[in-house]
Amino acid sequence: MAKHAGSVFSVDVAGLESEPGQPAYARICERIRAAIVSGALAPNARLPSGRTLAQDLGVARNTVDWALDQLVADGYIVRRRGAGSFVAAQLPERDAPPLTPARAAAPAVDASPRRLSRRAQALRAYPGHYSGASAIAFTPSLPPIDPFPRAVWNRLVQREAAKPGGEYWEYGASNGLPALRSAIAAHASAMRAVRCSPEQVLVVTSTQQAVELAAKVLADPGETAWCETPGYQPVQHCLRAAGVDVVAVPVDESGLNVHAGQALAADARLAYVTPAHQYPLGVEMSIERRKALLAWARERDGYVLEDDYDGDYRYQGRPIASLQGMDDHGRVIYIGSFNKILFPGLRIAYAIVPEALIAAFVDAKHAADGHTALLMQGALAAFIHEGHLGRHLRKTRAIYDERRIAFLDEAAALADLLEFGPAIAGMHVTALFQRELAGRLDDRAVADACARAGVVVHPLSKYGACERAGLVFGFAGATRADARAGLAIVRRAILASIAPDAAD
Repeated sequence: MAKHAGSVFSVDVAGLESEPGQPAYARICERIRAAIVSGALAPNARLPSGRTLAQDLGVARNTVDWALDQLVADGYIVRRRGAGSFVAAQLPERDAPPLTPARAAAPAVDASPRRLSRRAQALRAYPGHYSGASAIAFTPSLPPIDPFPRAVWNRLVQREAAKPGGEYWEYGASNGLPALRSAIAAHASAMRAVRCSPEQVLVVTSTQQAVELAAKVLADPGETAWCETPGYQPVQHCLRAAGVDVVAVPVDESGLNVHAGQALAADARLAYVTPAHQYPLGVEMSIERRKALLAWARERDGYVLEDDYDGDYRYQGRPIASLQGMDDHGRVIYIGSFNKILFPGLRIAYAIVPEALIAAFVDAKHAADGHTALLMQGALAAFIHEGHLGRHLRKTRAIYDERRIAFLDEAAALADLLEFGPAIAGMHVTALFQRELAGRLDDRAVADACARAGVVVHPLSKYGACERAGLVFGFAGATRADARAGLAIVRRAILASIAPDAAD
C-alpha cells in the first residue's frame, strides 16, 4: 500500500493547462522546483508518492515519474530506498543557499496600506503577539510550568481520549461539557463564595472572550463601558473592537472610583473591574465601593464584569468574597480563568452569567466559535473532580508565597528607587518610582533596558494613566536567586536612566 506524506505541499495545478507548448511533466517539475527553491518545501521534507501525486494532479503516473526523475537528476530531490522521495538537504549550487523563510523568494505583492475597519484600527493599539512568552523573571501574570503535574494531566488526557463514544469528537454544546460546568460551579462556590448553578456556567477560551461576549450581548455599538485605569488593556481593546466606547475610570487605594465613573459616564452600560486584586496596582476594592458599584448597576440598568483572574491566590488575611456573591439583582457577570492557575496554553476560562442572560450568552458563544475544545474540557473536568486542582492550588500557593516573600526581601535593596505596592495576593506586584525620581524616569525605557539584559518587567504606563510611572513585576516564576540577580539588573537600568554614568 502506498505511503502518503500527509500533503506536505500542494502544487498549484490550476494553470497547468494554461502554458501550451510545454509538456505537463515539465510544468509539474518547474512548480515543484520553485516550491523547493522558495523554501515552501523545506530541506528533507518528505514528498507524497508518485501515485498520490498523480491522483492529486489528475495526470498519468508516468507524467509525475518523469517530473520527479528530472528533479532527482538536477539535485533537488533524493530518493531513499524503502522510504520515498525527499527534498535535498542542500540545493544545487546555482540555487544555494536555501531561501528562508519561504516568503523571501515570494513574488512581489502590493504592500501599500489597506483600509481597515474601525474595529481593526482599535485592535492595532494593542497588536497581536507573534512569539510565545515564558515565565522568566519577572514576567507578570505567567505561572511557572515546573510545578504543574504534567504526568497526571497527560494520563487524564489519554484516558479521556480513549473513552468510547463521540462526546469529544463531534460538535459540542456551546455552553460547555456538563461535567466541566458542574466542576466549575462547585469550585467557584467553594473558593470564591459565588452563587450559581452549573446551568449558569459558560465555558470560554479566555477572559477576553468572556468580555467580548458580554459586550455583544449587553451593549450596542456606541454605548459605553467603565474600565479601570491603570488597568488590563487587552480587555479594553476587546470592548473597543466590539464597538463599545471605553471610559477610563481612575483607581485609588480603595479600587475603582465609582463616583468618578458616574461623573464621567453615569449611563455606562458595563463596568469592567478586578475587585479582589486590581490589575496591575494590586489594591482591593473596599466594601463601600462594592456596594456603590452594585447600586449603580441596579439603578442604571448596567452590568458589572467581575474579573477574578487570580482570586485563588491570597497569602494574607481572610479571603475576599466575590462581587457576584453580594449581588441580589443579577447584575454581575463573574469571570474566571484556568489559564493563569494551570498553564496559559490550556485556553479554558469561564463566565458565570445571571439566569436571565444565559440563552443570549450561549447564542453569542455559538456565533463566535461554536464551542471550546472538548477533549481539554473533559480532561479539566476530571482534573477538578478527582481533586488534582485543589492539590495543585495548595502546592502553588505555598510556592508562590515563598517566592513572594523572597522577592520582597530582595527588593528592599531598591527602596531608594522604588515604592512597592500591595503584594498580599496574586502573582505580581507593582512598584512606583520614588516621587523625587518620577519626573526623571521613563518606565518604558527602563523596561526596554531590562529586556535587553534578559529580565522582563512591564512599564506601568502600558496599563494607562497613573499618578506616577513605575514597573510591574511577576514574582511567581522567580526563585530567590533569580530575584536577586534580576533586581540587580533592574537597579542598574534605573540608575542608567537617571544618569548614564551612575550605573557604572
